[in-house]
Amino acid sequence: MSTIYISETMQTCDFIKRFILYVKKIFNIVKISNVDGKVILYLPIFQEHKLSKYRIKKLSQKIIKVLKKEKIVNIVLSNYLETIELLKNNLYSNNLNILDGRYLFKCLSYKIIEYIFKLKKKTMKLRRSFTSN
Repeated sequence: MSTIYISETMQTCDFIKRFILYVKKIFNIVKISNVDGKVILYLPIFQEHKLSKYRIKKLSQKIIKVLKKEKIVNIVLSNYLETIELLKNNLYSNNLNILDGRYLFKCLSYKIIEYIFKLKKKTMKLRRSFTSN
């Protein structure tokens, strides 16, 4: 299951970086980075600015294009991007799975317990049959 995290760009104080971010915002240039084997997609939007429907539509087309190129179907949106209903609807209409916290908890809980046992250097005698609410 390959997933990608999609986040907005954070504002910066540096004039040159702000100018570069402004140019990226105009041309809808998205930045893809790999951090510890995880893929993060940074969108050229800021939380402080109001987004028009046209801009959201263009951004969603850009996201879909990148995700099809990378062959990714599962995505996790940042808190701010989850509030934009038009973006979520466009992603859902292209058969992309938007994962929320509950589904991620169910998927990752076993891996977290495994990781804790590995850190404690103990053998894990539990089976995968535990429940979570």
